[in-house]
Amino acid sequence: MKTSDRKQIQLIHVARTRIGMNDDDYRLMLQGRYGKGSSKDLTYGQAHDLIEFFKTLGFKLEPKRRERTAKRPVAGKLPGNVVVLASHEQLNLIEILKERVAWRFSDGYERWLSKFLKTSSIRTESEARKVIEGLKGLLRNQEKAKKNITGEN
Repeated sequence: MKTSDRKQIQLIHVARTRIGMNDDDYRLMLQGRYGKGSSKDLTYGQAHDLIEFFKTLGFKLEPKRRERTAKRPVAGKLPGNVVVLASHEQLNLIEILKERVAWRFSDGYERWLSKFLKTSSIRTESEARKVIEGLKGLLRNQEKAKKNITGEN
């Protein structure tokens, strides 16, 4: 027969504590129900049965609270030898923004990127952040220029 595993024994002790059963009553119950003096001596099925019995006495299994997944690290807080790559979301946003800008030349974005970042491609999270903010600025300036030309406020 399969013996109880470590997780079951831990769960039995947590359940016993949460329902407020003292050690003497716990030992008497183990002896009376299963003929055992310790939860380590229970079979897998007996341990399962005991956990289910504790549930009838009010014990509730609560999932572990997991910490939220870590956000992308901020570039300023990383060691000098660590580089965070640009995320897919950032690269997608850049594509959307560059399509909205009215470029004067067919390779306007590439020219602007070369002048603005001194590079031909975006690799890091920091570069992506700069490009996104730069493209937003270009769009704002184009909107202002349109309003000035049409006389809108």
